[in-house]
Amino acid sequence: MMSPLLEKVLAEVTQLDRQEQLQLVSYLITRWQQQPNLVVEKKISRKNLFGCMQGQIKMAEDFNAPLNDFAEYM
Repeated sequence: MMSPLLEKVLAEVTQLDRQEQLQLVSYLITRWQQQPNLVVEKKISRKNLFGCMQGQIKMAEDFNAPLNDFAEYM
């Protein structure tokens, strides 16, 4: 899913002629290469952390079943 801002930018870029699109892309690439690598650390609160993986992890039905590799020790 695209952000509304990106959708708006892409809609406006399609209205430019080919030469203007190439100039814009060249400008953006140049700006991107000049910027230092910024690392943005997002603070995670406990409220956002707990339950963030809900529904994405599945446990096998035989999770607690004995493993065949350890049969001789049991």
